Amino acid sequence: MMLSRCLLLSSCAWLTLPLQAAELLLYTEENPPLNYSQAGQPAGFVVEVVRALQARSGDSARIELAPWTRGYNQAKSLANVGLFATVRGAAREALFQWVGPLVQSRTCFYSHQDSPLRINSLADAARDGRLAVPRQWYSHEYLSSQGLNNIFTVTSPEKMMTMFQNRRINLLVASDVSLPQMLTQQGMQVNAVKRQLCFMQHQSYLAFSLQTDEAIVRRWQDSLQAMHADGSFARIHQRWFPGRPLPDAVPVETVPVADR
Repeated sequence: MMLSRCLLLSSCAWLTLPLQAAELLLYTEENPPLNYSQAGQPAGFVVEVVRALQARSGDSARIELAPWTRGYNQAKSLANVGLFATVRGAAREALFQWVGPLVQSRTCFYSHQDSPLRINSLADAARDGRLAVPRQWYSHEYLSSQGLNNIFTVTSPEKMMTMFQNRRINLLVASDVSLPQMLTQQGMQVNAVKRQLCFMQHQSYLAFSLQTDEAIVRRWQDSLQAMHADGSFARIHQRWFPGRPLPDAVPVETVPVADR
């Protein structure tokens, strides 16, 4: 009788787990407040959302902080690997399977407050700017595709910020979500920079490799929809970004914007 009861309980417990629960490796980088390290552990808005999705999906997921290029290349080639927070755009659409959107933001050029620069177009940035952008960032891909050849490629946002603070570059490329904390980490005030041209609007996602089982990706997307339905996503978002609108449910094209 006791053996039968144990077998029955074990069977019921198995039924509550997702079929083919996966062991996942999820890469992210230092890009506060979305994802960063705190006391040696991953932290940030997207990290918190990803952990909630992992708990709901029943999959085992390890989050690893690494240079963006490493995570990007692994997520393009290995099964059960993901990368966040990854901007979704036409050039990347066919490279990954997408779970999101998680964040909606705009990317702009910023100069030092005392700079005489006036950047009203990409042509202005190409002519007068000196930029440093992490390799394989969406902004690096986009600006390079637009013919800007005045870009130093660096390995991390921290290196970009250090070059800007030391005036080795005169333009900073950053999203409106990330800029305040990026400046704080460099000991800079928000009013130390001047916004120039906002040249792109975009949404960021969790990107899974094409080699990852589609059932896993659907499970994570369904978990995100459940978070929207019960309000838990909105509560996390409000805690990190008070008053900021939630990302649109309909994907936003990664397109240029003409806004200062």
